Amino acid sequence: MRHRLALYHLKAYGVPIQQVVSPEWTLLANTVIDAKAGGPVADDQVMLMLQTLLEDRFKLKVHRETKVTSVAALIVAGKNAPHLKESESERRRFVFDSAKLQEIFTGYTMKEFAEYLAQSYNGTIDRTALPGRYDFVLNFRNLVDPTDEVTPNVRRNLRPEALQEIGLKLAVIKAPLEFVVVDQLEKYPTEN
Repeated sequence: MRHRLALYHLKAYGVPIQQVVSPEWTLLANTVIDAKAGGPVADDQVMLMLQTLLEDRFKLKVHRETKVTSVAALIVAGKNAPHLKESESERRRFVFDSAKLQEIFTGYTMKEFAEYLAQSYNGTIDRTALPGRYDFVLNFRNLVDPTDEVTPNVRRNLRPEALQEIGLKLAVIKAPLEFVVVDQLEKYPTEN
């Protein structure tokens, strides 16, 4: 059975899913791409390989457009420096600790953190001007009743308050944002 391309795979073009303009059917499509590299490959190379696969097997053609739009900007809150620890890790790692009601970030640059936030807040960009990699924790324990279930939507709603605790915040600004627009896409892949 051949499966339709999932919108998730279009992240290979380096923008969050919310910044991909594609046919409506891709929202419901689902496929698993099972591929193996001949050896160790860097993340950016994997994305280039996935782009090639999509273009070859799904006849995908895209173009990029930049539009000025309202975006969430990750900024430093106030005059005090944020409460972030310089990381010793070169690789980023994310863990949600449901027992402690915390999102734990290890080895994140602020650009990578803004990309993570873009999953919940459309078009989030980094405007902190903070270089390097950091370790930090967003703590939700003090923001909810301990008996309540902390779902992703609850975390999304409480995240601005949790960001304030570490000296960061989100501000809505107008800024250019890059979109990937799908020009051509086959619903089903060509055979191997």
